[in-house]
Amino acid sequence: MCQPEQKLTKKKERPTHRQRFRGENGVKAPPKNMSIVLFLGQNVKEYSNNSEEMVKQLISEGAIRCETCLLPMSRHSSYERGIKETGQRIMVTVVWCSKCKVWHALLPDFLLPNKHYSGNEIESVIIDSASNPVLQIETEASEATARRWAKQVGERVRRAVGILKFLFRRAGQAVSEAAINEGPCYSELEQVLEMAPSPIKYSGNKLGLANLWLGTDDMKAYI
Repeated sequence: MCQPEQKLTKKKERPTHRQRFRGENGVKAPPKNMSIVLFLGQNVKEYSNNSEEMVKQLISEGAIRCETCLLPMSRHSSYERGIKETGQRIMVTVVWCSKCKVWHALLPDFLLPNKHYSGNEIESVIIDSASNPVLQIETEASEATARRWAKQVGERVRRAVGILKFLFRRAGQAVSEAAINEGPCYSELEQVLEMAPSPIKYSGNKLGLANLWLGTDDMKAYI
């Protein structure tokens, strides 16, 4: 079947890195959905004390690679990011692939990509929403934000469960469907994470742990 005729549009010129990284008040910030989640400390204090050396070592070892060309990435810049419920602020390192001209923010696993609240705050809402109305959930976030997390993050958790099963099986780990009790999405995520092929270091947040494993996939479909 013939497709309807499409109007030709002038191809937009790709913005330079300066345009991409210029945010409010001239502060540089990376584009959305361009993150790499890593274990960089148990909490903000450990992150502030140790992440600089940890990132430096990972880059020097060539451990942070471009997902397109697989070449090692180099340090590009950094930007400040806040954690809304605590008021804490951290500096996030941005790495750069000179061949593919792409940037990635290196996020600690206690944060979720493109979220202003910590992973712990979001995780508690997801857990409580399985058995309580959103209005009854204790959280620093607004009711509208909590409802959005319950829906949006809940959907991402369900997707993550399927991807993790595939990744673990690919790594040679037996994943028993019969051993997984159906229930709230977060409960299923916990059960699948217990079937991981090996233990890895993480901050204690299960959403962050899932993201660390999801980062081992080429698509990096983070929660």
